[in-house]
Amino acid sequence: MFVDQPTMILRILLAAFLGLLVGLERERHGRAAGLRTCMLVSMAGALIMSLSLHLCQMFEPTGTASAFRLDPGRLPSYAMAGMGFLGAGAIIQGALSARGVTTAAAMWCCTGVGLAVGAGLYLPTLVAVALVLVALNLLRPLARLVPHEQYVSLVVESDDHQIRTPIRTLLAEYKITVLFAGRERCVTGGGVRYTYSLVIPSGMQWNDMLTRLEALPGVKCYSWLESKVP
Repeated sequence: MFVDQPTMILRILLAAFLGLLVGLERERHGRAAGLRTCMLVSMAGALIMSLSLHLCQMFEPTGTASAFRLDPGRLPSYAMAGMGFLGAGAIIQGALSARGVTTAAAMWCCTGVGLAVGAGLYLPTLVAVALVLVALNLLRPLARLVPHEQYVSLVVESDDHQIRTPIRTLLAEYKITVLFAGRERCVTGGGVRYTYSLVIPSGMQWNDMLTRLEALPGVKCYSWLESKVP
């Protein structure tokens, strides 16, 4: 089916609007790649797909007698591959975790949305956009309810060199896994510091455990902080 330029323009506008819907959700959550980025990515996808179809239509009259061949999927495949570099820029690697992975995935989806609209696949594109919005909005509270492991760093300072035994007993009582343990001691000062890298179940309130830790004889001070994933 021949695709004229007005049809291409309408497809580009539709792709821009659908990308705007996805970008609106990202903008609402304060992400760097929001309204403008998702709109531009989706619109570019539609433009690239329209260009690919246009080139195929342009050289179609040459027929099979010509050695010149055009693959309509080549430009879109490059667009999806190039999206990976743009998506990587949205990911921020922090000290504790990586942020922006979902935004990068949303941008990648916007590229697919634009390509699909440019190819005239309107109904599948609308379904895909609806699923993207469901994943970004409705699945967020559900993901918080799914049990998962958290990594915590526990540091305890004490004058009692045998404090590690009751600490280990307390951690085992709360089903906390100790990945690594370290000991730091100043020979002249007499104090000792124990460092534990822990894996804890999510969703539990740890105030009771920390209160019992404070009550252990010999504990001078402690810290309970989210840790890097080992």
